[in-house]
Amino acid sequence: MSIEFLGSKRRLLDFLTQRIGHHAQEGQHFADLFCGTASVAGAFRGLGLRVTANDHLALCSTIAEARLLNDGLPRFEGLLGADEIPADEARHPYLTVLSLLNELPPGDGFVYRNYSPASLQHGAVSRMYFTEENARRIDAIRGRIEDWEPYLSRGERSLLIADLLKAASLCSNTAGTYGCFLKRWKPRALDLLQLAPSSRPSSKGAGHSVFREDAEDLAGSLEADVVYADPPYTKRQYAAYYHVLETIARYDDPELVGKTGLRPWAEESSDFCYRRKAPAALERLVGRIRARHFFLSYNADGQIADEEIREILSDRGKLTVAEVPYQRYRSSRLPHRGPLVTERLYHLALE
Repeated sequence: MSIEFLGSKRRLLDFLTQRIGHHAQEGQHFADLFCGTASVAGAFRGLGLRVTANDHLALCSTIAEARLLNDGLPRFEGLLGADEIPADEARHPYLTVLSLLNELPPGDGFVYRNYSPASLQHGAVSRMYFTEENARRIDAIRGRIEDWEPYLSRGERSLLIADLLKAASLCSNTAGTYGCFLKRWKPRALDLLQLAPSSRPSSKGAGHSVFREDAEDLAGSLEADVVYADPPYTKRQYAAYYHVLETIARYDDPELVGKTGLRPWAEESSDFCYRRKAPAALERLVGRIRARHFFLSYNADGQIADEEIREILSDRGKLTVAEVPYQRYRSSRLPHRGPLVTERLYHLALE
């Protein structure tokens, strides 16, 4: 489920699994409170743990469902039984489903009317997130997935939506996030949107679950052997920076505002993105953790200083910290900053 995502820990998985893995044994319960695109949650499922993933964005919880709620590639037996797809003994049903979705005639829906140059015809500015052709393809595919919902398991539906989100991301006319669109088409945005098969989900572990809740609320009702938190650490609000993909994931009809067509996002804002609110948010979160081990990923460019994090965490138990240099996000390459930033993993032993 490869989507360019701020703060993704995909390139830090070895660092994280080696250090957290000492305290997370096969069969134990691992909870990821801010799962993002579920790289960490998926990695610990692959190690045989029972995984709970959570994120307040539908974009992220959908991708997490695709990773955690399928045991290997699903066979779409509901679609086969309803004759929605043809049986083909020589071809996996997943590939048949993707082929049918790729061959759909173009649609004329929300994405086309609001996130392509066609938006100019519907009373807005010309929003160049997608070409008109790709926007129509997104509408057609997303609509068909919704039509198929009665025949799909939760994991199957999420896998198809995640495949669409990945395909849309690959041909989006943005600089990486969706805070704005580019004024000229970049070459990749002109490629025809095509669904491609995701890598086979792991079949390890059992009893996985996915939530779309506020992390603090979930932490108070969840018991786990290991709880991992990777909260936002900059002022960038994910609900605003990924609003287009969020709308595709939700398949709702939000009231859009402004040149960029921003969906309402204030209710999805995070206190961790505000320098004055972030320390208290961390303190509240840690106070609600019920686990033997708590791990926090945080970046030296974050809203909370290292010294303050140490002070907050050390009040709850024995604290150790591991550090690794990491590539700084490119928009943060200010003259006084180098290409690398320190990524820290805080370990709080609560047993």
